Amino acid sequence: MLEPSNRTKAWMVFLLMFGIFFLISSSIMAKPWKGCVPGKTSRDQLLRKFGKPTKEFSKGSKLSDGINYQGDAAIEGSLETNFYFDKKGILFRIDVFPSKTITKAAIIRVYGKDYSERVTEKGFVFFNYWREGMVIFFGKDRKKVHSVMFIEPTSGSKKRK
Repeated sequence: MLEPSNRTKAWMVFLLMFGIFFLISSSIMAKPWKGCVPGKTSRDQLLRKFGKPTKEFSKGSKLSDGINYQGDAAIEGSLETNFYFDKKGILFRIDVFPSKTITKAAIIRVYGKDYSERVTEKGFVFFNYWREGMVIFFGKDRKKVHSVMFIEPTSGSKKRK
């Protein structure tokens, strides 16, 4: 049997490291919504995709610019959607208010139990799927989804229980 050369061994190590990097980086990519990805999609790309918004707004600081779609301009599957952009015009957050009832059980069935459950100051429960960059907020009954927020995912070291 032939022994692999040092060059072959080096390539094998490189390919293994590349594969590990690819798996890690793909597992921490933001969860897209309707093709829009926090940290990647630009304001112009979003406007080309969904057309004229219901309104545009400015919050100042990090929430520098926002675009809202609701009513006749609502995006399919939502009653209302807000997109937030950083000062460079890159999407960093999406807030979706679903048009259909989604239960807590359905969320767990689809996305699993790898989340951090928290409660807001006002007593609303939310699931933080930190690896996917997705936060699910539940209504007062704590059984039905009120809204879904898509953000850039955080690393496991930032996971908070």
